[in-house]
Amino acid sequence: MNWAADLALFFGLLVAMMLSGMPVAFGFITLNIIGLYLYLGIGSLSLLATSSFSSIGQFSLIPIPLFILMGELLLRTGLAGKTVEAVDQWIGRLPGRLSLSSVGGGTLFGALSGASMASVAMLGATLVPEMAKRGYKPEMSVSSILAGGGLAVLIPPSALGVLLGALAKVSIAELLLAGILPGLLLATLYFIYFSVRAKLQPHLAPPYEAPDITLGHKLHTLLTVLPLLLLIVIVTGFIFLGIATPSESAAMGVIATLIVAAFYRRLTWDALKKAMMSTMTTSAMMLLVIVGSTGFGQLLAASGATSSLVAWVGALVIAPILLVIAMQAIVLLLGCFIDTISIMLISIPVFMPIILNLGIDPIWFCILLLVQLELAGITPPFGVLLFVMKGVQQHLKVSEIYRAAMPIVLIQILLVAILMIIPQIVTTLPDLIRN
Repeated sequence: MNWAADLALFFGLLVAMMLSGMPVAFGFITLNIIGLYLYLGIGSLSLLATSSFSSIGQFSLIPIPLFILMGELLLRTGLAGKTVEAVDQWIGRLPGRLSLSSVGGGTLFGALSGASMASVAMLGATLVPEMAKRGYKPEMSVSSILAGGGLAVLIPPSALGVLLGALAKVSIAELLLAGILPGLLLATLYFIYFSVRAKLQPHLAPPYEAPDITLGHKLHTLLTVLPLLLLIVIVTGFIFLGIATPSESAAMGVIATLIVAAFYRRLTWDALKKAMMSTMTTSAMMLLVIVGSTGFGQLLAASGATSSLVAWVGALVIAPILLVIAMQAIVLLLGCFIDTISIMLISIPVFMPIILNLGIDPIWFCILLLVQLELAGITPPFGVLLFVMKGVQQHLKVSEIYRAAMPIVLIQILLVAILMIIPQIVTTLPDLIRN
């Protein structure tokens, strides 16, 4: 089993480079250069350069920077806060009102931007101080922020979803649509959890006297955010109806965001400059990730590890669903120690050939993987969203953030179980555009 030794060597070198502090994308590129040189000789380096250029020159990758730009514009112009305010007024006097506002606001902001880190940063900076003022404990305040922010990974437009689709070589339009129902189901599970816990443990989310808001005022609030809600229609509705591709929808979404920001008189040169700079740095990082993943796939193929692993798995007398569960467990375990992007780079080149060989729906599997990647963002000790929360609310102890994250981890594991039992939740909308 030389292929097993090769895999062990590859991952051992990766771990060593990560421990040395080398950026993940550069670590993968370095490994690709060394590995291809050893297996195929110096001539393979030109092949690596050619394939790297072609891997990031795909039309299907255009939505990544555009969706990121949408989220940055909404965040930098302050428009994101309007969605939270609108949700809060419609929730009324329900138990755990502010926690529910956080989940609802995260759902809407996720549908507008697809940026989980931006969502957590925005919600954490605006809602946590208000929750603390109302006597909310971190078990409710921080937990709801992590829940609402993480929804951006599933609900389109999801920049991480587009990146996953590009790496896994599946239809990005189908993948974006497949995340809608699981995302709404997850939001519903969060609503139930926070409502029940606030009712059973009122000291965690003390009730307070909220002002009476008339139906007319609620409708007025809804009208003020109507242009923002139209962005959701433009981005997702056009894809679903087949009017536009994901790239075209993303472009129209950016134009619509600029128009809406100008309409609200929030579009300033400073906001635009910060949004563009942040978009460029984030997009460059994601494109380097694709380059690293493409080269890693070539390295696995050149060493024979991919074909040997697929043949070995195919010879196993084991139900495919158990293999899927094992893959999910591996991703969850990796999420405890490394970041989301690293997990995608490591797992996709290994998992996808096996999934395709077993005849499993790749869209369904990718949604399960997205949920696990969302889990990776909030799983202690290295979940990136945990550190974002610490960054915007530095007075919170790390232990408090970790404890607040655990119920959210368990709810997302429950979602994975539901999606595995009822795969139609994932496949229904993609099947509609296929037919």
